[in-house]
Amino acid sequence: MTIRHTEDQRSGTSARHDAAKASARPVLNRLLASKRGNVLPILAASILPMAAMIGGAVDMSRAYMVKSRLQHACDAGVLAGRRAMAAASYTDAAKAQARDFFDVNYQPGYNDTTDVTFSTTNVSGTSQVTGTASAVMPTTIMGMFGKETIDIDVKCQAELNLTNTDTTFVLDVTGSMLDTIPDGSGGSIVKITALRNSVMSFYDTLANASSGSNARIRYSFVPYSTNVNVGELLYDANQQWLIGGTTGDTWAYQSRRPIWNISTTTNSVDCQVYGGNQSFACPNRPHSAVSGGGTNISRTNCGNYGNNVGWLFGFSPNPTNNPSTQTSGNVTTRITYTAYSWGGAAPSWSGTNNRQCVRQRNIETTTVTQSATWQAGATFSHWEYGQYSFPVRAFVQSIKSANPAVTTPSEINGSTSRWNGCIEERDTLAAANFVSTSSGITADGSLNAHDLNIDAAPHSTATKWRPYWEDVYFFRNDGTSIKNYGGGYTACPSKATLLATMTRDQVQTYVNNLVAVGGTYHDVGLLWGARLASPQGIFQSTVNANPGNPGSVSRHMIFMTDGQLTSYDFVASMYGVEMYDRRVTGGSNDPTQLERQRRRYLAICEAIKSKGIRLWVIAFGTTLTTDMTTCSSSGSSFTAANSSQLNTAFQNIAKQISELRLTQ
Repeated sequence: MTIRHTEDQRSGTSARHDAAKASARPVLNRLLASKRGNVLPILAASILPMAAMIGGAVDMSRAYMVKSRLQHACDAGVLAGRRAMAAASYTDAAKAQARDFFDVNYQPGYNDTTDVTFSTTNVSGTSQVTGTASAVMPTTIMGMFGKETIDIDVKCQAELNLTNTDTTFVLDVTGSMLDTIPDGSGGSIVKITALRNSVMSFYDTLANASSGSNARIRYSFVPYSTNVNVGELLYDANQQWLIGGTTGDTWAYQSRRPIWNISTTTNSVDCQVYGGNQSFACPNRPHSAVSGGGTNISRTNCGNYGNNVGWLFGFSPNPTNNPSTQTSGNVTTRITYTAYSWGGAAPSWSGTNNRQCVRQRNIETTTVTQSATWQAGATFSHWEYGQYSFPVRAFVQSIKSANPAVTTPSEINGSTSRWNGCIEERDTLAAANFVSTSSGITADGSLNAHDLNIDAAPHSTATKWRPYWEDVYFFRNDGTSIKNYGGGYTACPSKATLLATMTRDQVQTYVNNLVAVGGTYHDVGLLWGARLASPQGIFQSTVNANPGNPGSVSRHMIFMTDGQLTSYDFVASMYGVEMYDRRVTGGSNDPTQLERQRRRYLAICEAIKSKGIRLWVIAFGTTLTTDMTTCSSSGSSFTAANSSQLNTAFQNIAKQISELRLTQ
């Protein structure tokens, strides 16, 4: 029997053989070799790679979040550490401050991190605080593939970067700065000592911030009380800006002058006959007879008469004594008597032993007149009080030690004076309202208050400054009770200085020499702080001097006071003695002198800020008033109840000036 196979039968048989062979191979190989669709096996095979990819993305995202938070906390830490860094010293306290800020910004266990570290350092001599932070983050999915943790590290750095900076210190050095104040640590310290320390801390901070840069840092100082000491600055700049800059200049002060007695004496000689009724010229021949009457007397009584000595029932002299003195008004007459003659012809009734008697008178007449001008032989009479003009050319020149001192015109004891450098302001207006405008400060709408013109140079007597002569100020009183405004009643603080680069030793020496005396006239200090710092003013060549680098200049003024504004009638200030000079009030008490000075000082504050100068105000041991806050630039006022807080205020200003920023 023959069996035949069709083509289909052969094909089927072949397929069965192929299937049988395939069934003998591994499943994965068969799956790969299969040409038929099989989604489920493919999906199953891709789960693990996909899980690794997704898990890695999740863990990397978590790691990125941790790193961002760690970097933020690190940055906050170094910024805080640098801010707390005292001058060039990175103390443990500053490190603790950095750590505190780091901890606040990076909470423990964030994203399950462990082994969190943070440390900061400062390279000596630099203004940089460098930090590093690290953390270990456990993975969520990558652990299935052998990556159980991720180490995360960041670096951070903060520093004070300083541009060219000019800082003008307007410092209250009034008498109250000798008072003590708490030091913040349970002890006490004299205020002016605390001020010196704080200024030096400020200097150190800026010096540290500018280390390694080419930034120019300059300082000027204006110590103030009831006056400022700017005379030598004006003298050196241009003597013609001063009354006293030219020979023959005089200035009127509330003072006193001596009144002198000037004596004029005349002499004459005449004769008198005893018993006669008048004087007459002595005869050429003493023993000749004398006509004109008279009475015979004995030789003895003639001698008495000649010496102006009386005798009973015969002669009673008037005036008495020999010599005799009589004063009537300003005329004093002194008469000296001598016997002239006894003899001559006697009247017919006289006895043979009696003769006519003649005596001689030497008459000295002294007339005294009074004068304010001394001349040879003059004697002091009394003091006369008022406003008097004195020559001031030599007095102004005496500010230089090479020139001699001058005789003090209000004294007669030969004492001498030198100009210490304080001034009386140029002409002002006794106005009530003051406004800072683009054209300058107006006084009751007028621009003619020359003292409030910050920038204009003098060009007339009214616009020149006058020397403040401490030794000649007096107020009115009688001739036996006088008061000289010396000591605390005249106040001439330390010399102001123009903007200049200064070494630490120079600054230390300067602040150590500050002397506390006088009352608190804010307008006086701020006015001259403005003049020394103004880019448009009389010292603009100094202010605008090229810094030697392409950088711009940042201008700052630090106004520190330990008291409220004051005013006095009987104190010789930069405006004279107000009781008599009336330069501020004009004799009116509406508004008061104090209120007028307040309005002046606030107008000066606005003028300073309009010049692009940032005005910082520190109230030290006193209330930070609304006026002080108004005076300051925005966000630039501080109060300090003790020396520690004063130092902090100066440090905060220095750090803001230095532009604290991140550099890594």
